[in-house]
Amino acid sequence: MVNADTQKQKSPLAKRLIGTYARTESNSTVILHITNQRLTLLRKEAKKTHPIEACALLFGKLTEKEAVIERVVVTPNVLESIARFEIDSKAFCSAFTKANNDKLDFVGFFHSHPAPANPSSVDLKFMRLWGDAVWLIFSSTKNKFAAFQMRNSEVHALTLKTEGKFKE
Repeated sequence: MVNADTQKQKSPLAKRLIGTYARTESNSTVILHITNQRLTLLRKEAKKTHPIEACALLFGKLTEKEAVIERVVVTPNVLESIARFEIDSKAFCSAFTKANNDKLDFVGFFHSHPAPANPSSVDLKFMRLWGDAVWLIFSSTKNKFAAFQMRNSEVHALTLKTEGKFKE
């Protein structure tokens, strides 16, 4: 939800952009830590399902300064859409139950775009609903990852820090 006080301080153009398009802040202090092995898994899933959006749930540890991905749960996109993703409710509940039992936080979502790795207008609507969840996006056309988080009704780009060697 957009804070009314924040909206009063923004120009009409800025209000439209926040409501419709993703605009990112480059001075992000949040770091997303993920292994190259996990990125490789996500990249392979995106290439396998292309042009359908691939999706996954991300679990680990989430603080104000960093997100550490310790588990990736790849799930089918039940919509089989090139523009949206939806995770099966049983897979969703199962993944959350297992993560809770293992004392892992829900960190966020992964999905792919057959376009640049930026949040779409649909993503922005759901980012507002999911609070501080991280949105890791892979561009299957540019072969590039980017991560975002909604904070104080604004989209912020996260710094992506990878560890380990890539395995293609």
